[in-house]
Amino acid sequence: MSQITLRQIPENVDALIRQLSKEQKQSINKTIIELLEKALGVSQDSNKKRNLSQLAGTWSDRESEEFKKNTAQFDKIDWEIWENENLH
Repeated sequence: MSQITLRQIPENVDALIRQLSKEQKQSINKTIIELLEKALGVSQDSNKKRNLSQLAGTWSDRESEEFKKNTAQFDKIDWEIWENENLH
């Protein structure tokens, strides 16, 4: 296998790579190779689903309550409209 040396990696990219490496509990080298494979469409695991766990539970209690309050109207049924629509 060949080696490539990268220079002048932007700080934000470096930080994201290191964070991803730590989250996946693998070396920075392996993380970068996986990122390159995915970007080039040659990933070994091309059927792997996206991990959305980082999005789970990201609302605060206040945001959750506000969402419930603002969407409560969608739980209400206007029986008069519903019954009239079903008569046709």
